[in-house]
Amino acid sequence: MLAVVGGLVVLIVFMAAGAAGVVTTVLGGTHQTRCTFAGDETPAVPGYTPEQLANATTIITVGKQLDVPERGWIIALVTAIQESRLRNLDYGDRDSLGLFQQRPSQGWGKREQILDPAYSATQFYRHLLAVPGWPAMSINDAAQKVQRSGFPHAYARHEPAARQLLTALHGHPCTRTPAAGEWTVPVQGHCTSRFGPRGTGFHRGLDIAAPLGTPILAAGSGTVLDSGPATGYGLWIRIQHPDGTITTYGHNNRNHTQAGQQVRTGALIAEVGNRGESTGPHLHFQIEEHGEPTDPVAFFQRHGGPALCDQ
Repeated sequence: MLAVVGGLVVLIVFMAAGAAGVVTTVLGGTHQTRCTFAGDETPAVPGYTPEQLANATTIITVGKQLDVPERGWIIALVTAIQESRLRNLDYGDRDSLGLFQQRPSQGWGKREQILDPAYSATQFYRHLLAVPGWPAMSINDAAQKVQRSGFPHAYARHEPAARQLLTALHGHPCTRTPAAGEWTVPVQGHCTSRFGPRGTGFHRGLDIAAPLGTPILAAGSGTVLDSGPATGYGLWIRIQHPDGTITTYGHNNRNHTQAGQQVRTGALIAEVGNRGESTGPHLHFQIEEHGEPTDPVAFFQRHGGPALCDQ
């Protein structure tokens, strides 16, 4: 099945019984999530359609990509079961949409973004990871902290179903195959200061304001060069990418990576902070090409990445 939603192409293919089932999501032609159901037939889970299984697989896959613990996958699955029965709905209460019934008016993203299962799952996990102490909470309470539902006790009853789905789908190869040079937005927030002259000096990066503790993701795959204190930046992380480009993430509240570690595009690496020379919680995102700082917004445009700020 091929669908075009808001300029994004989404391709879902399920091959007949006796062959491998394949789920592929292509975002903007450059970002790809590919889940394969290896074996003689697509996994059969009573009560679920191929579309629902594809969406559940996407939720699990995105959780793996973001290095979310398995408990987080269960929380995401029970939420999607409760909110949409694992269907990518283009309607809902007020302006609610998608698998998790996220609302554009509440900052979850644009309509076309929320209707992309991989995007909506990523947004759910980002909000979950920002909840203090979520791993120690009950499955129901952690889901409710993210969703703030009018039915705060509705999630617990779906835990058996979520575990059944995880058991059926988790064992199948389901890996992300990013296109060459793929980039992703490092943090969801509001751009407050751009690259270029600022006052009497020159701003070498892009400032993205976000609440304290908001997850910071690796903008691209690479090797962590530095992770720790840095003058002016408070705590920073620097990642070298395969083409030699270096990305810097500054003023972090807490880092989740160490020097020498290999990270993938979209992996959780830090949390937004207010350390160093900072006037409020934000990410200072800096990109260097050939040893020289370059405008991150223009860099993403040149390399086919998503918009960092409203263009």
